[in-house]
Amino acid sequence: MRPLIAGLAIAALLLFAASSFAQQQRKYEVDPKTRWAVGAKQTPADELKKQLDAGTVMIIDVRQPSSFEKETIPGAINVPLDQLEGYLKKISKDTYIVFT
Repeated sequence: MRPLIAGLAIAALLLFAASSFAQQQRKYEVDPKTRWAVGAKQTPADELKKQLDAGTVMIIDVRQPSSFEKETIPGAINVPLDQLEGYLKKISKDTYIVFT
């Protein structure tokens, strides 16, 4: 359970970093209060665990492949941040996505 919580904490940090990066690039609208991409929301760890167990969430690890190969959350796929925009265009807008 601790590795999952640590992974979720890393996911939250990376989500924040990704939204900050997006704001700098000005490609995506960013909420000035949260500094997250508009539409992004924080999910409590226990709720995310339920979704992971049910298989109703897609986990995307935005790190470079070398980091992904060393360690990641089980079930995550690797889409480096610089390739994310093109990849997201292929995913249904109804898909619940968690970024790590």
